[in-house]
Amino acid sequence: MSKKWKIILGLVAVLCIGGYVMTNITQDEAQVIEREVKRVHGQLTTVMILHVEKIDRDRILVFYESGLGGQRFAVAELKKTLLSWKYENGFSLNTGDKKRRYSVSNEFAVMTGPAFHYDDFHEIKIETANGDVHTATIIESERGTKIYWFYVVEEESKFEEINDAAVYTVTEDGEVIEEIEKPDNDPLY
Repeated sequence: MSKKWKIILGLVAVLCIGGYVMTNITQDEAQVIEREVKRVHGQLTTVMILHVEKIDRDRILVFYESGLGGQRFAVAELKKTLLSWKYENGFSLNTGDKKRRYSVSNEFAVMTGPAFHYDDFHEIKIETANGDVHTATIIESERGTKIYWFYVVEEESKFEEINDAAVYTVTEDGEVIEEIEKPDNDPLY
């Protein structure tokens, strides 16, 4: 093969690779994330993403409902790759389950649960055994209804603290409406 053809083939290869990279970089990030979550569940499963929480530069938590009619509430940890996002791990619970769930990965722990049992609550408080009180993040539906909550801990020394923490649904006046039960099972690892 002549030097001229080698240069032409090299340029064609560079253009193809560059086109592929540019196409993937310019894709809507939400579509890429949804596609990865669907890949894990199977393309026929309905997935509705409710919230995406950035953990660090290359890690996110995706909170979503899956199944026909949103039968499961799930959390997926995705890690950024060169061109996309890759599913790392996750867990789910039935949407009617009143209990909270707790999961630990290498870098963080996440606790989550339903928030739709009371319309008049203001926030979810998490009180650790040593008395520290934290406020969970509330996930709202498109209609503005509070539907789930979550709390993320990034310090490994505090992972067990939130597993044993008391979780309260609180009104704006500070009245505790409900203590959210601790699950009988150990944390999901």
